[in-house]
Amino acid sequence: MIPILILLTLSGQNPMQSMDLINQPAVYPMLDAVEINEYIIGPGDIFWFSVKGGIPVELSAFAGASFAYLTVTPDGYVVVPSVGSWFVSGRTLAEATDLVEAGFASRFPGLRADAGLAGVRTFRVPVTGQVMIPGLTEINGGQRLTDLLARAGGIASAGAWTEILIISSNGDTTEVDITGFVLDGLTGSNPMLIQGDRVHVQAADAFVGIEGAIQLASVQTERVSTNESISWTESASGMLEYIPRETVSRFVTRAGGTAPWAERDQCYIQRIDPEAGILIIHAPLDDPMLDPILMPGDRVVCPGAPPLVAVSGFVYNPGVYSHVAGKGAFYYISLAGGYQREASEGGVRIVLPDGSEIRQDSIQNIPPGAVITVPRSTLVWWQDPLLIVTSVATVIIAWKSVF
Repeated sequence: MIPILILLTLSGQNPMQSMDLINQPAVYPMLDAVEINEYIIGPGDIFWFSVKGGIPVELSAFAGASFAYLTVTPDGYVVVPSVGSWFVSGRTLAEATDLVEAGFASRFPGLRADAGLAGVRTFRVPVTGQVMIPGLTEINGGQRLTDLLARAGGIASAGAWTEILIISSNGDTTEVDITGFVLDGLTGSNPMLIQGDRVHVQAADAFVGIEGAIQLASVQTERVSTNESISWTESASGMLEYIPRETVSRFVTRAGGTAPWAERDQCYIQRIDPEAGILIIHAPLDDPMLDPILMPGDRVVCPGAPPLVAVSGFVYNPGVYSHVAGKGAFYYISLAGGYQREASEGGVRIVLPDGSEIRQDSIQNIPPGAVITVPRSTLVWWQDPLLIVTSVATVIIAWKSVF
């Protein structure tokens, strides 16, 4: 069977063109190599075409080149000038290249031609139902269902992961459960799409809520912030489809995993029992012996305290700010609005998480949990005469108002 090149993007070349470093298609990142018996050819795909020993000189369109590009025409043909044309749209890559090679061999019995896929087409797929951005979504021929859903903004919180419909142009419908790919990497649960397909994401029947120190994936739900306490700053909240027999750990993985500041051993389930009321079920994420199975209506909570740095004293906006690795005190002071006029820039003190206190010039990278304090400058008359004059005038005005 013919060798297969790494997939390349469609780059707008002429149907026949010699390969060079300037005009070759740009490399496109792919999940894996194209399977020649799976990939379906369509208009806009680009073939590479090569003849061992060089393309015959009588094929003047190739100008003596040994390599050429052949773009599938809008009506589905591959054309080799002076040799023939072959309808390849809808065929697998293996079938299409065999057809082109055999057609060339019939015209030049003593020569061997090879062909393969050099660039993939782009096309649009209608996406409807429970997605964030329904409508026409553009993908390329090498992308799969999850790529399409991501481009459509992801599955909405009310959407079903287990009942996604792919409807072909002839009306055939395939129901896909993408959790096999999302959780276990099974490509069979993440099919490729072709022109004419439609995708519809149905509404789920039951749901499980989630909140806390969670990194919600782009395929569902909304992010929220709350000021109830520092431990819940930058928390996320949402819901996903309930899947029978799913455990807490797999559910959290499907949601996008925990944030770096999550207290994974403190996660729990809130469950409403008709007789007992609200039940709290401990569900540590890293204990395989204690991984409860979820029920419809459950809510998974993963508490956590995000890494923060506090800034206090004579800055314009004292408060707590998200920690950024590698940043010094001036970075957080800038986030807090900068120094006030009476601040002592040289007297900044930093209290580390262990309680020890150091000066600003003693540390370059502020650790999470540190407190930066900007004190007031000690003024004398030669440092700020305007402040002194203003203070004296205030006293005089106040004295006159009294007497």
